[in-house]
Amino acid sequence: MNGSIFVFATKIGLIAALIGLAASISAAAAEDTVNLGARIFAANCARCHGRSGKGDGPDLVKLQSAVSPDDWTDKESNQELTDSFIIAMITKGGKANGKSRIMPAFGGKLSMQQVQDLLAFIRSLPK
Repeated sequence: MNGSIFVFATKIGLIAALIGLAASISAAAAEDTVNLGARIFAANCARCHGRSGKGDGPDLVKLQSAVSPDDWTDKESNQELTDSFIIAMITKGGKANGKSRIMPAFGGKLSMQQVQDLLAFIRSLPK
């Protein structure tokens, strides 16, 4: 009987270790996704949306935009926008979504994986 308890405990310990390993791999993958999204954001979005995502980019003055982009660092503002809406804005642009015509569509420029990485970065901005 003691042997079967030891085997059972060993299996439980192994399962717990595997769950812990999977969680750390998942966390590392999520961090990589956010980092990739940050690079995409810096290259394509920061000029209007601001380097930190506050909606205060330097090109807004040049474009004479009547509205500023959302402040994605604000937790409440960030949560109000659904993932599908953000993806639609990225891929189809503002005009196609009833928003600013200044916001270009990036669907032809970014892959869906890049769009997902960008979404992960935007979701990571509120502190």
